Amino acid sequence: MDHIIGGVLLAVAGCLLGLVTYKKYSFFWNSMNARLLRKWLGDIATSGVLYAVSAVLVVVGVLVAAGLVR
Repeated sequence: MDHIIGGVLLAVAGCLLGLVTYKKYSFFWNSMNARLLRKWLGDIATSGVLYAVSAVLVVVGVLVAAGLVR
């Protein structure tokens, strides 16, 4: 049962990261870490990296919830 909860939480975190990246909320987009990424990579590449991290979190969360990955 714990792996289901952990997997769902990972998937939700990935979805939230994708949402705040898509909407570009100022509390996230202007945070120190996002500003550093934007300075080094630019806005478009930063969005791409954040979308990739979001997708990985969702996929891993689904795999963990399904019990395929520990």
